[in-house]
Amino acid sequence: MWIKICGITNCDDAATVVNSQADAIGLNFYPKSKRYVPPETARLIADKVQRRVELVGVFVNAPLADIAQLVQEVGLTAVQFHGDEQPEDIQQFQQLCPGTPVIRAFRVGPETAGFVEQLQKYEDLSTPLNSVLADAWSADEYGGTGQTVNSHLLAGHSQLNSRLILAGGLTAENVSEAIHAVRPWGVDTASGVESSPGIKSAALVKNFVTACRNAIPHDPRHHLA
Repeated sequence: MWIKICGITNCDDAATVVNSQADAIGLNFYPKSKRYVPPETARLIADKVQRRVELVGVFVNAPLADIAQLVQEVGLTAVQFHGDEQPEDIQQFQQLCPGTPVIRAFRVGPETAGFVEQLQKYEDLSTPLNSVLADAWSADEYGGTGQTVNSHLLAGHSQLNSRLILAGGLTAENVSEAIHAVRPWGVDTASGVESSPGIKSAALVKNFVTACRNAIPHDPRHHLA
């Protein structure tokens, strides 16, 4: 089970994630997000964790050249596209940063096309997606809403080539049930381990990671690359 704690905004919270034995930190570079982290702070966080966890940069409709620059400057180990990017944008980024794992996020809800249908056009990419992330659909925000995804809307994900990361309102109290219902490759949380937007609770982070590990005790830790 791969575990990502997203929306890290400071070095203390980054250290909390490392100590929790989670696998990855999410750094949100979307300026309109409540969990936005400026590049200079992201570099400090990267220096703090010293690659003891994976560093995933989260972007929403950002210029591809800017993303590629931050991959190099911050030392991001993966990139998550969480906006309205098209398959052609993903391919262009893969040409700019060959070998950098790509996570494509989709907001899933009754208002959207089926999850498998949304992904179909990405299945034919010459360089496939490393993973796909299912988050709850919201008309107002691109993510981090605390809303959960109906597991029935993810039916058929196992037939896809890309690995599924489940997000959307996951907490220590509900993540085990979600893991058993969906059987994702990984899980991702932000608001579910916070004391306030962008500020993590060490106790909630620890409890979340423990709940994930206990849900499938013999499942080994995973890595994106």
